[in-house]
This record gives sequence, structure tokens and C-alpha cells, in this order.
Amino acid sequence: MAIRFVLALLIISATGFYARNLSAARVSSDRIPDLSQVPAVVGGWQSRDYTMTPEVEEVLAADAYLFREYVDATGASVSLFVAYFKDQEVGSQIHSPRNCLPGAGWRTTSIDPVSLTLGGVACPASSMWIQKRDQRQEVLYWFKTRSGTVTGEYALKWDLVKNSLKRQPTDAAFVRFIASERHQEQMRSLIALLDPTISGALNQVGLP
Repeated sequence: MAIRFVLALLIISATGFYARNLSAARVSSDRIPDLSQVPAVVGGWQSRDYTMTPEVEEVLAADAYLFREYVDATGASVSLFVAYFKDQEVGSQIHSPRNCLPGAGWRTTSIDPVSLTLGGVACPASSMWIQKRDQRQEVLYWFKTRSGTVTGEYALKWDLVKNSLKRQPTDAAFVRFIASERHQEQMRSLIALLDPTISGALNQVGLP
């Protein structure tokens, strides 16, 4: 715990130190991913798209997003949210589930690194368990940057600094799935079905 705290302080300090110089160094992406490529019907799952209110969209400040709920024949429900940002700014980054969901009344009970098998390859992600009264849900999420997959918020900050100094685009994407405790296995199956098209859309703008 002490080591993680010290590392967090170092990253925050480095971010603050470079912040004054990174504005001129940042390079924005000139493309937007086509998130409509992500299938609305797949492997027995049906879906419904949602839009956020203008107020929420303004706070999110994403250049493109997909907000969708998938339901299968058994009634299992999984929420998908993908957001793409052409340019991150130091001190104003992607909104993390660590901050947004507690604000909606959910209490975070744990956050742990996990590995998802996608296309036969182990891919890192964060598993966050949240609870509201007697409801428990698992949130699986990760970030995509020019460096690849990033799972932690501090790592995302450091990645922003690193790519800015290299004069690489600082664009990034956020991918999040949510399901109730009893549907976590179905959620993982759905992730495996959708990942090729989600990754494909992000690959088109240069996010590996």
C-alpha cells in the first residue's frame, strides 16, 4: 500500500511538473472511430441504444460514444459504454468509473486487476464491484491509448505525459461493461463477441 501511494505521488508530481509544457506538445488525432460498426445484434443478444442528456454530454466531453444495453434470451442484461476522446488534457482526463458510479449512489466494494481472454489472448482489465442496497454489480473496464491497453487511472495519467513528450496523439478510448452479479459470466461471453469490432473501430484511428 505504501509503495502504491508513493508511486501515485510521483506520477501526480510528474504530471504537474510537465503540465505547463505539454499544451504546446500535444498532438490531436484527426479521425473519429465509427462506433456504429459494433453490432446491435450478436450471438443471441439484442440491444437498445441510449443517448445522454446534453448536460451529461458536456461534462463527458467525448468526441464519440456508444451507450447500449444488451439482453439475451435468458433475460441477462449487460450495459456497454465506449467513449473516444481526440485529445486529453493534463488535469482534465477521461471520467473514471471510480468517480462517476459512486456519484450515482453506488458504493465501490473492491477494484482488482483481471485478465480477459479475447481472441485467445490474455488482455488486462479492471474489475470493480459496486453495491447499492441489495444490488451488486461488476464493472469491467479498460482504457485504450497509443501505447495499448491501460487499466489504471494513474497509469493513464503517466501515459498522457509520455505520449505528449513523444509528440504522439494523446487520444484515448474508454471501454466499460456492467452486469449484475448473477450475469457476470454472460458479460464475459458478450465481451468476447464484441471485442473484435470494438477493437477494430479503435484500430482505424490508430489505437492498438
